[in-house]
Amino acid sequence: MSTTEKLRDWHELRLDSHVPITVATKNVDKFREIMELWGSFLPAVKIAGPEYPDVEEHGATYEENAVLKASALADLLRGPALADDSGIEVDALGGQPGVVSARTPYAGAPSAVRNEHILRAIGTRDRGARFVSVCALVVPGYQPVIARGEVRGFVADAPRGGRGFGYDPIFYYTPYDATFGEVDSSRKHAVSHRGRAIRELQAIIASLVTR
Repeated sequence: MSTTEKLRDWHELRLDSHVPITVATKNVDKFREIMELWGSFLPAVKIAGPEYPDVEEHGATYEENAVLKASALADLLRGPALADDSGIEVDALGGQPGVVSARTPYAGAPSAVRNEHILRAIGTRDRGARFVSVCALVVPGYQPVIARGEVRGFVADAPRGGRGFGYDPIFYYTPYDATFGEVDSSRKHAVSHRGRAIRELQAIIASLVTR
């Protein structure tokens, strides 16, 4: 992607309601969640095909990684692309694993292994945590549109529930007295980090959509 100095302001962007936004992910669970959250908002979203390249997520922030992924796909398709970068930040671990949540303790680790790693790492220390999601919409030639969502909670004593994916079974949300792995998708979406980021993004771009 070009440097920001050469990109047009995203406020000048116009999105055709009939041209879908391609989501830069190969994670079917993540796409399913984004699609549910996106709802009937136009333009619709669709998942990237096999042409989507492996993108090295070397950014220091969620914002940088989300833009990296969305830009790679937008440049390839010459059209709008959306990427989410998200993670869990544990107080006892100084905010880790954060941006490397999907690659903790190693790239390709199953969710059960990642959850167990977090539980072992914090032991009996402070169990405060937050989920963070940053969504970036990129259209070639324009600055990225970025939205962020967060939700506070705690790391449960053990995985609970078989719903959701990733770290959901160990993320305990006090108002629900349950982990995200125990609640149905509608309750999770109402308060989740990704739900908040998607709704913020839609609010930002609503006035940019042409019918």
